[in-house]
Amino acid sequence: MTGPPPYGITLSPYDAVIFDCDGVLADTDDAWGLAERLLCERHGVPWSDELRHRTHGLSNRASVALFAELMEAPPPLDRLERELLALATPILRDGASPLPGAVELVQGLAEHLPVGVASNTPRVILDGVLAALGLRGPLSAVVAADEVAAPKPAPDVYREAARRLGVDPSTALVFEDSPAGVMAALRAGCRVVGVAAVGRPRLNGVLSTVADLRHAGALLLPTRS
Repeated sequence: MTGPPPYGITLSPYDAVIFDCDGVLADTDDAWGLAERLLCERHGVPWSDELRHRTHGLSNRASVALFAELMEAPPPLDRLERELLALATPILRDGASPLPGAVELVQGLAEHLPVGVASNTPRVILDGVLAALGLRGPLSAVVAADEVAAPKPAPDVYREAARRLGVDPSTALVFEDSPAGVMAALRAGCRVVGVAAVGRPRLNGVLSTVADLRHAGALLLPTRS
């Protein structure tokens, strides 16, 4: 690459890059949507696109809490969360695929600085998704929602990812696709690039926004060897 990137963001101020997983690296939206729809139908909750949009970027616990509010006699949230994971695990195992540009960007960045993942997905599913994408090798740290005190929009996963990568959060650049994820990264002190496909909510507080990671290569100018 020659000349400055179009948005003027370079890697030189950053010591690490951290990615969200679902919707940024992995095309899992339909798989999670199917699992959530099956759970809702099982408990008599009418499914809608609007309800799916409301769960975008939320933790599993927050999602099932939302569904429980719509149930006449909801079971305990622990049970609902276990049901959702049981439904989602086989769907995600067979249905996870990399989003455009994801593998190439992670592999390219990992040649210059540490790269990690911070996700609201539980470890039991997250590891399988990353393995399906073929991305475990280049990653120096992976943090799942069930390994910290509070999921996004709390900053815990990003603070922990930065700690495992051995950097201060203020020197980490994050790629996120949901308002909850952006809020978590900003609260941790990170800088954020938004990944917002058509129809997704506006992401506030980000340095810039790309439609997918194919466009992020032109956004970043590696300066490390």
